[in-house]
Amino acid sequence: MDRYFMKLAIRRAEKSRGKCSPNPFVGAVIVKDGKTIAEGSTMPYGYDHAEVVALKAAGEAARGATMYVSLEPCCHHGKTPPCTDAIIKAGIKRVVVGITDPNPLVAGKGIAALRAAGIAVESGFFEQEIYEQLEYYLCYINKKRPFVIWKMALSLDGKYAASDGSAKWISNPASRRSVHKLRAEVEVVLAGIRSVS
Repeated sequence: MDRYFMKLAIRRAEKSRGKCSPNPFVGAVIVKDGKTIAEGSTMPYGYDHAEVVALKAAGEAARGATMYVSLEPCCHHGKTPPCTDAIIKAGIKRVVVGITDPNPLVAGKGIAALRAAGIAVESGFFEQEIYEQLEYYLCYINKKRPFVIWKMALSLDGKYAASDGSAKWISNPASRRSVHKLRAEVEVVLAGIRSVS
């Protein structure tokens, strides 16, 4: 069952993709007696993290429940209080974490805080999938640089414009929709001076 509920948390995280930077987009699911009682995803920067959204939705029912969260809960004060404090106060008895957060402000300290409060914690579920899901955030934290995507539309012979310099659509409508979705996820778009009007 752990794998099933962690998959739900990973899917829930997608609801915040491109909407909460510089925070990572995270999903949380609270389960009691084998049933989902609440879900949450990270709100825009400065507002509640996924764990707190789920806890607020669950209310008193969270006491004695299990929380599944795609990334280790934060344990430091930033724009919001630590999620670990909210989890402890809510009476969650078990937390299942997808991956630990490499951010030096967290980096295992969130898990340690929960365990110190008597909460059972397990981690290491769907790690590769979550690493790929959070690649923008993890690149920023681990490499201290932005994650860069290079998007280019070229013809089969390597051209992006006709020989007379005129431009025509090379990509198709489905490709252009995909690019617009991708642009909504990133913080900066770099373009040539003649590309943006």
